[in-house]
Amino acid sequence: MASRSCELGNLASYAINVTGENDVKAALDFVKKHNIRLTVKNTGHDFLGKSTGKGSLALWMHNLRGITTVADYNSVGYKGPAARVEAGVIGGEALSVLSQQGYRIITGTCPSVGLAGGFSSGGGHSLLASAYGMGSDAVLEWDVIKPNGQRVTATPTRHSDLYWALSGGGSGTYGIVLGITVKIFPDGIVGGGSLTFNASSVGNDSFWGAVGELVTRLPSFVDGGNTLTWAVQDNIFSTNAITVPDKDAVAVRELMAPFLEVLEMRGINYDFVTQTSATYLEHYTRYLGPLPYGRWPSTVQLSSRLVPRAILSNAEATANLTRALRVTVEDRYHMVGCHSINVKNVEHPDNAVIPAWRDAVAICLVTAFWDFNLTWDQMLAHKKHLVDVIIPTLEAATAGSASYMNEMDALYKGDWKKEFYAENYQQLWDTKRKYDPEGLLYGYTAIGSDAWAVDGSGRLCKA
Repeated sequence: MASRSCELGNLASYAINVTGENDVKAALDFVKKHNIRLTVKNTGHDFLGKSTGKGSLALWMHNLRGITTVADYNSVGYKGPAARVEAGVIGGEALSVLSQQGYRIITGTCPSVGLAGGFSSGGGHSLLASAYGMGSDAVLEWDVIKPNGQRVTATPTRHSDLYWALSGGGSGTYGIVLGITVKIFPDGIVGGGSLTFNASSVGNDSFWGAVGELVTRLPSFVDGGNTLTWAVQDNIFSTNAITVPDKDAVAVRELMAPFLEVLEMRGINYDFVTQTSATYLEHYTRYLGPLPYGRWPSTVQLSSRLVPRAILSNAEATANLTRALRVTVEDRYHMVGCHSINVKNVEHPDNAVIPAWRDAVAICLVTAFWDFNLTWDQMLAHKKHLVDVIIPTLEAATAGSASYMNEMDALYKGDWKKEFYAENYQQLWDTKRKYDPEGLLYGYTAIGSDAWAVDGSGRLCKA
């Protein structure tokens, strides 16, 4: 086999290891002077490629790793414990450090995801969502350098428009975030559990009938501050995590008992195990560990869809949703995984988290892990099936809802302005023009990105 030279592709040409604000300001001055593309990267989990760009100078934020606890944070809207988290801190680190001090913190379901980047600025769903809200809801302050080089602290009362946009309006487009201050919560026990069953004993129709029963019961699972994370692939149902904060295994069994009766009535064999964890860190590690990297492969293609609660009050709409989930996994290649939550009534500052999250009873992700035994063309065919068939099927079954900007395939063909930003788009665009009038910060499908286009060589050009 002939050797091939190594190429950077769409990776940045150079990177600055950011150790403080002076590095960021120097980069801003340099790219403006020389007309160079700027990208911002912490962990690089962005599936749409916002954190990289061909020929760019990258700000690598990953080594800003400070975590400071503020036991008595006091502001107009919140009084209580908080943590100041620098831009490079990943979820697993924050969980470990704060658990030692008797606190829990909202992080992503992948522990290597950074807190101060796309997670907190794009929404951020977690195992604690029903109890404490979205990741964006927990942010009290943004420590940010504006594209003009000025460092400010954005809060609900200072630079409130910037705070609003950063808290749910997407990452990497309004300013360079050095860190955030977020709410943290007193730790305690967490009830957990795992449930698995399959179609082997009853057939596919009865199996999917049981899945449909689960879907109709989702509000009863999540309305008490709990979350249920579950998946279906190849006619096998499994939970990734049942999370019942501040309660024990007995409460988990009581919560799941009505659905277990459904399985028994249908003659479906199942395995159900419950645990009581002494801390949230212990619970998180049990179901999503090991730390610091977690259980999920990094090479994945995926899409997402929010499931409106209103669907479940209509039997026909619920049946349509269940059929759509079934169609999604019929190829025995894709997996559908749903994170069932309720973030409607959690108190939070005004922010740019789209209303569809408040109305949702779940976010469902369609995923497929990269198969290195297949050719590039074969994998591309799977990706096209995801984009051309599966995503439209789920959108049709959840009409009027939205998709999650942080979990979507880069080939997505839908109206990203509507699906990712909804009615917030115009206000976000106004904020973008105010703070970044030159369009210095670009990210694919980020606010203001349609002012630019990537040419055939990968260069970023004015549209």
